[in-house]
Amino acid sequence: MTNSTVTQKNLRFREHAVAFIAENGVPFNNALIGITYPDPEYEIKRPASNPITVFEYVLEGEGEIFLNGKWLTVSAGDIYILRHGEDHHYRSNARSPWKKIWINYVADYLLAFLDAYGINSGIYRCENAKAYFLQLFELTKGESGAKNVHLTISELVHKIVHALASERLTESSDEYRIREALNASVYEKLSLDELAAKLHISKSNVIRIFKKSYGVTPYEYLLSLKIATAKLLLKDTKMTVKEIADKLCIADEHYFSSLFLERVGMRPREYRNKKR
Repeated sequence: MTNSTVTQKNLRFREHAVAFIAENGVPFNNALIGITYPDPEYEIKRPASNPITVFEYVLEGEGEIFLNGKWLTVSAGDIYILRHGEDHHYRSNARSPWKKIWINYVADYLLAFLDAYGINSGIYRCENAKAYFLQLFELTKGESGAKNVHLTISELVHKIVHALASERLTESSDEYRIREALNASVYEKLSLDELAAKLHISKSNVIRIFKKSYGVTPYEYLLSLKIATAKLLLKDTKMTVKEIADKLCIADEHYFSSLFLERVGMRPREYRNKKR
């Protein structure tokens, strides 16, 4: 096996990366390991025909990934995976842009490997996996030509997957259930009382459990999902501001407009005009 590496900078965004290419496709075809520095305009789109699976660890800040028809918030400490063969769309939060370590991994065996561990595209939280991302990043600092570097990369990817699978088996079921309920409520009006009753958890515990894991209250998390969805609807549909407010179950058009201004820095119509 011949080690082939390429160092590159993304001139569009503040990124630095090193490509690792194995000529005979063992143990993977290619891998691009890098770091993204805070950039409010950062946004990536790839079609479903892309061969890349992304593994990304957010060091600081926030961003969003579009998955199953919804924008999901990713915060510091989160890991997200987007499998190949699916559309990839993710972007930084303009007000609190993320800094993240990532690997774009291309390997023929990977989907079967992820399936074996029950790892789908989505957001994960696993503090044990952070060390593996840091080790991957160290390989971009002059060790790219080291002996067996390709085996080291694949081993670290496998360790990330194993750590995520292990965490899922031991994670708090309440934590997971709260987040899933919030993700499913973007187009609903969901009060804390209703959420607690639905999950059979006290209101105080809902707030405590969620904030401990994700750093924000359930209300703030759901509100961020609704604003992210509103931005998408403003940009990609012809729905009126009132229709969007109604769809998101936000009290009224005027309240929605004020809330959008507070969170995004401009009114909904101004945002739509700017994006178009």
